[in-house]
Amino acid sequence: MGKSSFLSRLPVLRLLIPLVIGVLLYRFFSHFWLPITLVVAAIVVALAFVFLKKSPSAALKLRSFHIIPLSFFMIAVGWFAAYIAVPPELNLKDVNGNAVLARVEAIDFHEKSMEMQVKLLNLGDSNLSQNANLAKDKSQLNGSRIILSTKGCDYELEPGNLIVFTLNLSPVKNLDNPDEMDYASYLQHKGIRYRQHTKLESVVKVGSSPTLMTRAVKLRNKLEHKILNSSLAPETQSILIAVLLGNDDFISRETREHFSVVGVAHVLALSGLHIAIITMLIWFLLFPLDYLRAKKLRLVLTLLLLIGYDILTGMSPSVVRATVMIAFVFMSMLFYLKSTPLNSVAAAALVILVFSPSSLYSVGFQLSFITVTALIIFYQNFDIKYPSNRLLKYLYSLFLTSLVAMLSSLILTAYYFNTISVMSVLANIIILPIFPVFMTVGAVVVLLLTMGGSVGWLNGSLDWMTKFINGSVNWFSTWSFGHSDVYVTWVAVVVYYAILMMVVMWLYRHDIKWLLAAGVLLIIGLAHSLVVDATTPKQGMVIFNSYNSTPVLYYNHGKALLWVPDVENDFDIDAFKRYHKAFFAHYRIDSVGVVNHQNEKSIECGIVKHPFAKFSGKSIVAVGKGHWKNYEPSDSSEVKFDILLVTKQYHSTITKATELYDVKTIILSGDIYDDNIPALEKECKELGVPYYSIKSSGAYVIKD
Repeated sequence: MGKSSFLSRLPVLRLLIPLVIGVLLYRFFSHFWLPITLVVAAIVVALAFVFLKKSPSAALKLRSFHIIPLSFFMIAVGWFAAYIAVPPELNLKDVNGNAVLARVEAIDFHEKSMEMQVKLLNLGDSNLSQNANLAKDKSQLNGSRIILSTKGCDYELEPGNLIVFTLNLSPVKNLDNPDEMDYASYLQHKGIRYRQHTKLESVVKVGSSPTLMTRAVKLRNKLEHKILNSSLAPETQSILIAVLLGNDDFISRETREHFSVVGVAHVLALSGLHIAIITMLIWFLLFPLDYLRAKKLRLVLTLLLLIGYDILTGMSPSVVRATVMIAFVFMSMLFYLKSTPLNSVAAAALVILVFSPSSLYSVGFQLSFITVTALIIFYQNFDIKYPSNRLLKYLYSLFLTSLVAMLSSLILTAYYFNTISVMSVLANIIILPIFPVFMTVGAVVVLLLTMGGSVGWLNGSLDWMTKFINGSVNWFSTWSFGHSDVYVTWVAVVVYYAILMMVVMWLYRHDIKWLLAAGVLLIIGLAHSLVVDATTPKQGMVIFNSYNSTPVLYYNHGKALLWVPDVENDFDIDAFKRYHKAFFAHYRIDSVGVVNHQNEKSIECGIVKHPFAKFSGKSIVAVGKGHWKNYEPSDSSEVKFDILLVTKQYHSTITKATELYDVKTIILSGDIYDDNIPALEKECKELGVPYYSIKSSGAYVIKD
């Protein structure tokens, strides 16, 4: 009865839960027999219920089982939705070498290159008659999205332009560094399986065919240029573009890192908070309609303008979720229907997952729905006693909201970003109250900029608020005790949320059994953490896969040496540590010494004297640009090395290197150009020397 009563209060969950199960099932069972079997089972069970309902008593007994065929059907719907969303796999041997017409959907300009997301529209027909496989691939290719990057920039290109180029696609691959983000799956969930790098002159603009989304991107780019060309401070410009237009590319890495460390990075990403502020702003601007007794028109126009704003900012899952929730509230007001907040959240999740099932794996989607759901459950089921003073009441409410939001998202933030911040509650109390004012003033400033004008004191107020926000964040980020880097497994995530649910049930029902169950789960979680820590090697070496360098890291009980033999200037160790934060947290590395061409460093069992190194008894020589050729051993035993590391700057042959050095294994760095690797591999095979290509096989890892 309890379960039926719960589902009757939240009927959308009857659809959402099996849909989520279907999306997850596709990841593990991609065979068509599964959804077909589920649909057939749903039909059979539904017909059986119809046959068995011969009397009112039998119908009453079967009533609680009606969810079974519905669940089967929705699981199948979730499976099919996930199947349709997956980009097709192509036969690249048949496809590559053919001309293709494509539409530019988004474009990012860098200093000496540009990266575009393009939609392939039509494959050249010249070879279709001779190649049946190509004709088959054409239907799959048309409509596919790829990442196209070029060496050099064409600043006249813009979203909506039609371009022609010759295909030379390659699958998006992970670098396969330890504890690295699964970038290939991330792009595949966004509908992208392939990428291509080509010369700028190989991309020819042939026309324009804008869509609603590309028009929105162009409008967003124009607004960004208006802001960037204004008299606002650069820090204000970057934050304004992020919170109003949903593009955080202009925010510096340092600023992004500080906001993340303090636990307020969510204010920089367009989400439910920002949508609520925009909704209130639109609602306020349409207040004259109330005097015309057109409140329903005010609701409809507010919703339509909000949808237009969603399209302008790129339709991110968090924005769509907030808009769908607001739409449900507005619909209930229009048609005098009763709507519960949790039902609205579930409906928003259902709508997003039906049309974009891959959103289920998005960190933004997960954080957004878990946080909102936690806040709704907390405020609906617990009687909060507020202070009588209005200011204290507001601050107390903000404190509780921040605390619940932090507790509900703490483990997911740690899992995805390897950071835990315990100061986020206090930081949110100080920073959040200013954001509605910042966004409102910012919207007015952007509106004035589009009309070719500006107001000095408004710009000054925005700059002041930016200084206050950044100053507060920078101050909190100096509190070393307020945050820490951590490594969290998916098991810990499951255990954490199970414990959280048990504690909530104990607070709600005051039954000690729930608290005891939470204690048991806590012991299981701690035991799992101890096992992970005990099985993690305390000493080892990793030669990382990188596009522009060859980082070699040796670690030993929390200390590490980083040697980059092909970089003569100062290496950006901070950027390296940020990018590999999960690895450093996993292996509990808290001290890193950087070795360059001019210095020599060592830790226990490890020493580097460029271009040679010795880690845990394994000797390495790095060949490339430098003085590796000038090595003159005093006796023959000194020329033997365990590893010969070949870098991009090596322009000789493997034979030349092996004439000077006697090596056991040759490692080809990940920064070597693709065109050079086949020749080097062929030479290694001819010489009979074991070799390992980092670019194709991932980082070279030795664990002691």
